[in-house]
Amino acid sequence: MKTNAEKALAVLWYHDYKQPDIAMSSGQLARVLDDHHVGTPNSTALGEALRVSKLVTVSRAGFSLKPGSRKAIRSLLPAHIDGVQPAMDHASGFLPEFVWRSNRGYVEAVCRELNGCFRAAYYNAAAVMLRRLLETLIIEAYEHLRRESEIKDPGGNYFMLADLVERACGERGHTGLHLGRDAKAALKEARQIGNWAAHARRFIAHASDLTKLQSGSRVLVQELIQIANIGR
Repeated sequence: MKTNAEKALAVLWYHDYKQPDIAMSSGQLARVLDDHHVGTPNSTALGEALRVSKLVTVSRAGFSLKPGSRKAIRSLLPAHIDGVQPAMDHASGFLPEFVWRSNRGYVEAVCRELNGCFRAAYYNAAAVMLRRLLETLIIEAYEHLRRESEIKDPGGNYFMLADLVERACGERGHTGLHLGRDAKAALKEARQIGNWAAHARRFIAHASDLTKLQSGSRVLVQELIQIANIGR
């Protein structure tokens, strides 16, 4: 039998899965348990129990999951839940977990999907997820440096990936992000493979297309995360 705190953590984990880094008050969590007839906890007592668990952080908005707590809470849940990604060993994925863990929730979510696609041999999907990850990290880097105007058009919209890559690599007179040589090479190659996977009708990605990108992508992602200062 699960305690009310464990049930509340499961509810918070589920909502965090759908909306990373969401915060919920003890009152909200208590109402969810009550509405679904799985518990009738006192919200004050529930809040104290959640604090004691050491798996959450507390803010004015409520309780949110601590970095690293998602795996512990997932272990309390049934092995198969509809709409929830299966557990996997990210050491066998495209990007090692230590490169991207303890990051912003939406970055971690993309990396998990990238690794899951790669592990399941859905290589076109993996290439597209890598493309999305790099696009996100480039924008994060420019925003952190307060230079986002360099990657926006006159209407305030961010450029497409080709233009983002050109600017990030410092080509055609642009300042760039001062990426290393290997990171720049990986960025250009990943952009090309990602574009083919997303837009070329007759292109089908194979394992070799992704594996040759792995070491360079690892370096590139680490550099972009550091520049963007989004690692926790």
